Amino acid sequence: MSALDRVKASVEAELKVWDQPSIAVGVIKDGKVELCEGFGYADVESGRKADADTLYQIGSCSKAFTAAAAAVLVDQGKLDWDKPVIEYLPWIRFMDPFTTYHATTRDLLCHRTGLPRHDAYWIDGPCTRRGMVENLRNMQPAWSFRSNWCYQNTCFVAVGMLIEALSGQTWEEFVRENLLEPIGMTRTTFFVDDIAGDPNHAEPYDRVVPTDLTGMTKIPFLKSDREDRAKGIGAPYGPAGSIMSTVRDMLKWVEFNLNDGKVGDKQIISEANMKELHKPQMLMSTPLLMDYPEMDFYSYGLGWFLETYRGHKMVEHGGNINGFSALTTMIPDQKLGVVCLVNFNDSFNTYATTYDILDSYLGAEGGDWHNRMRAFIADTFRAMLEQNKGADSEQIPNTTPTHPIEAYAGTYRNACYGDIVIAQKDGKLTFTYNKQESPLTHFHYDTFRIDDVHALFNGMTFSFETGKNGKVEAIRFGIVMNPAAKDEIFTKVEG
Repeated sequence: MSALDRVKASVEAELKVWDQPSIAVGVIKDGKVELCEGFGYADVESGRKADADTLYQIGSCSKAFTAAAAAVLVDQGKLDWDKPVIEYLPWIRFMDPFTTYHATTRDLLCHRTGLPRHDAYWIDGPCTRRGMVENLRNMQPAWSFRSNWCYQNTCFVAVGMLIEALSGQTWEEFVRENLLEPIGMTRTTFFVDDIAGDPNHAEPYDRVVPTDLTGMTKIPFLKSDREDRAKGIGAPYGPAGSIMSTVRDMLKWVEFNLNDGKVGDKQIISEANMKELHKPQMLMSTPLLMDYPEMDFYSYGLGWFLETYRGHKMVEHGGNINGFSALTTMIPDQKLGVVCLVNFNDSFNTYATTYDILDSYLGAEGGDWHNRMRAFIADTFRAMLEQNKGADSEQIPNTTPTHPIEAYAGTYRNACYGDIVIAQKDGKLTFTYNKQESPLTHFHYDTFRIDDVHALFNGMTFSFETGKNGKVEAIRFGIVMNPAAKDEIFTKVEG
């Protein structure tokens, strides 16, 4: 059995162990496509198989396209990596004035503005693309400008708005005309109605219970409609993560990057700016996942993660979006690229399969990546359960709320996150955010916990605050996705 046959056999066997519907895998070496194939089911219920042309959402792998589109504008002389963005978008503001007047395109593309993620407000929220970028002014920084790396989606949306302002086209139009079409990525698209209307698309899946390692259920796509985009309200997160593609198309993208911005004899992006995209721009204090001995020197370029893998420079980026996971990886000195696309939420099969393939080409043994990744997930879930137990140990027993239950009901507003609606139903409280309603459990005194395994804030506690007049006036909420940031205050505006 050849090395490639062993890889394919392993991919099929491990897909069953992961208990996930499908994976599309592509490998390119020295300019030759060595594997481009789908395994498993694009749609489990109908029995429709995945293949090399099945459309998957690639999530944050889209960020590299946004960075590359910016590089096109730099080559055209319309954009300077290091010129403050406010000079191109005079309306852009950050909460910190120094950041407002000094943040550059480079800063936005390498996650070093000092902002934590602040993602919750836009996930299924009533946002426009312009509204997302305007919301930067309401986001609390967690660190000083350029002092710390932290993944930040809204800053990529800001670069998308910058591309639109400088080109006179939508981000989607500019990426298609300047990248997808020259590269030959004919099936790649941006809108859920495109993928859902295509006969060869993957359906999104997740676990029935998020902390279980088996069992799957079909879930909705994250909305990004062409019609809504024309009205300015669809796919607001687009430049950070709305692209949909196939493994065949993504191998063309990998080849373009491995060829330093060339397609055939045509230089689409200058070699100099391709080097800017692929070189370290900001050190990461910790790896995104876990600290593997095979990897070192973690950093971020412009739309790409950078580290060493078994002594080789590795350029890669993952993507996760409702029901889909993706990973694009390159070892430039080996002219080696791997793409893995999975129609399953938060799948680490993409990483395990990629590292297995890299090892087969690098002649390395003992990686045991699938078992190590599954152990990592199990350890992560155990840590979450222990953390919840720790929170429970802080609970003060035999306490009651200080107000009648109806006094807590109302609408609470925060400049960055919008509205939380607390309602009373059958003597208990519910929590609604971005149209998702979840039950609340009394924790102690005026602190309550969100108990809904499918909710964005599941397991999080927040406290009601009383004003001098004795009435409930606010909610104090520590957003768990924002490490090092202060609590957010939601002020009562109705009820």
